Amino acid sequence: MSLDAIESGIDPQTLEELGALDIRRGQPLVALDCDEVLVEFSGHLARWLVPLGYEMRLRAYRLEGSIFRAGEDVPLPFDDCLDLIDRFFTEEAHRQAALPGAVEAARALGESAQVVVLTNVPRHAREDRLANLARIGVEAPLVVNSGGKGRALAWLSRKAAAPVVFVDDSTLQLASAAKHAPEVGRVYFTGSPYIRGVMPDCPEAHLTAPGWDEALAGIGPLLAGE
Repeated sequence: MSLDAIESGIDPQTLEELGALDIRRGQPLVALDCDEVLVEFSGHLARWLVPLGYEMRLRAYRLEGSIFRAGEDVPLPFDDCLDLIDRFFTEEAHRQAALPGAVEAARALGESAQVVVLTNVPRHAREDRLANLARIGVEAPLVVNSGGKGRALAWLSRKAAAPVVFVDDSTLQLASAAKHAPEVGRVYFTGSPYIRGVMPDCPEAHLTAPGWDEALAGIGPLLAGE
């Protein structure tokens, strides 16, 4: 696929942020998701909901059908869930906690590869997210994506002209990567014990890692093209 065709499928604001990156051609690159990979999301959201009169009942790896008014048995409509999540990022994105081992892993990856944080946070929370990552010690550049991340990964792969590895906790995002950037190494991973038990299998992943140590051990060979 031509670069023009790749770019035509990327949100214009995302494409602008990609274009502002200082991508060093020929150097391997790692694209890291943020929520549940670098910082806690679902557990933080669950605690934040309680004083608002809601509760999280996570029975599957999706927010739709998982948020309830306290004491009720019917889940909130999806649009109401989206409104709450948008409010969460408005109020909490600047103080999400680093997941165990995440900061150390990002630094370790940065010793041999370019690191980019590719996140689907609401765009209005971009600066809070960037400030929060700096606060916890992750200095990597940030790109706010919309929808599937596969085309953005294809763009990064084309620009880097070197092995690229993508780390995410979403099977949908890894499937998007497999479809649009099949050359990219795909690592299925979360650092969050809150969601680990409800995550489905991910056949699109080259590696499923239970912790950052295993993820780092597997990313190395993928970056080496093995």
